[in-house]
Amino acid sequence: MKISPSSSLANLQRLFHLFFSSLAGKVLLASLLLYGLAFEYCRLHYWRDPHSAFFDDTHVYDLKYSLSREHEALQYISAYNAKIDPPNSTIASSNPRMCLAFVTVKRDHVNYLDASIGSLLSGLDDRERRALSVNVLFANTNPELHPSWRQLWMDRLMDSVSSYNVSDEDFRRLQALEESHNYYEKGVYDYTYVLDQCYKTEVPYIGVFEDDIIFADGWLAKTLRGLYDIENRLKAQNWLYLRLFYTETALSWTNDDFAYRHIGFVFLLTMSTACGALMLTRRIWPASRRHLDVLTITVICVITIPAFTGLIFMIGKYNVSPMRGVVEMNKHGCCTQAMVFPRDQVPDLVNFLRDRKGGQTDSMIEEYADEVKLRRFALAPPQVQHVGIRSSRDNLEINTRSTWAFWFEENDAKALRREHELLLEMNDVPWIGDAT
Repeated sequence: MKISPSSSLANLQRLFHLFFSSLAGKVLLASLLLYGLAFEYCRLHYWRDPHSAFFDDTHVYDLKYSLSREHEALQYISAYNAKIDPPNSTIASSNPRMCLAFVTVKRDHVNYLDASIGSLLSGLDDRERRALSVNVLFANTNPELHPSWRQLWMDRLMDSVSSYNVSDEDFRRLQALEESHNYYEKGVYDYTYVLDQCYKTEVPYIGVFEDDIIFADGWLAKTLRGLYDIENRLKAQNWLYLRLFYTETALSWTNDDFAYRHIGFVFLLTMSTACGALMLTRRIWPASRRHLDVLTITVICVITIPAFTGLIFMIGKYNVSPMRGVVEMNKHGCCTQAMVFPRDQVPDLVNFLRDRKGGQTDSMIEEYADEVKLRRFALAPPQVQHVGIRSSRDNLEINTRSTWAFWFEENDAKALRREHELLLEMNDVPWIGDAT
């Protein structure tokens, strides 16, 4: 007997009608609707995560919060650069808690330093400022090339402003490194130079910062709390640094994660757990069977549960479980934009870097930590953004843009300011009262 196409279509339509008018069909339609809503929510909220399936780089590098902080920072610097009646300034006490060093070089057509230091200082109260010794190394052998050299605000706001104070032999070597554009060797030299300078001050913590970053409001209060937690709550002994900047490009699902390593098992477990729970419900409460027929359970366990389980993986690891406060980051930490070291670790680190002489400073620091088995920590969320699209090392823009804190721009300026004020009002910032 020959079946006509129209008859087949009618039978198919009848079958679809029967299915979608059944409870299983309605559950499937409801699941599709909920999944669609969840998918759209994820698309709108997780587009900044570079490891999310919803990542969209169209506007991810647009400055938002950083631009707001940059405006505040430049206004702050401008006030202290005035030739007449600048505001009164506060500098470090006789026993600061941290020595911070900026290494800066002249870049073509752009100068990030003013905004970097302005954002570091803008919003700090006098107690916080006294806890910091802020130092700038102009790392050109001819510092006059740098647009910020000899600016009025430098002498008014900084605790130390300097160029190289080295032997003639070392100075000639630095000139040769500049002329040959050997940034990797000179970068290591500069890094160890400022570490040494801060080490001589005998402060407990030493921070080294690059000159193309923007600090979030309240960064110091959170950094001091983070350092306090490392020493007192975690009671960490052998640790190398607390990083204030990291990029999410290095943070994704990896085989170190049990759920990702056994992703097939996770799907099977969620499906079988749901199936077992629904079948048990049918057995314990017979009245539920009219709502939980076998076809409905099949739809839930084979379609609905796997779809939403997959969506969780698609969102991205750190959207599912965001990092907060001090987190251990022994792997995937990048880069050297803003790192704070305990003083006792500095001599051995400096010797290691000088022995290696040249290379990627951040990679060598990680190599050293791995070699001597030192723990590394990060402050989450990042307190610093890297805004230097024009690199000081002739890197391509695509490379400098990969060094980016993707969620930093979502910071709310008013919320961070209020949070900072509350920490100060509640005297919940360790050590700032000790810097007198």
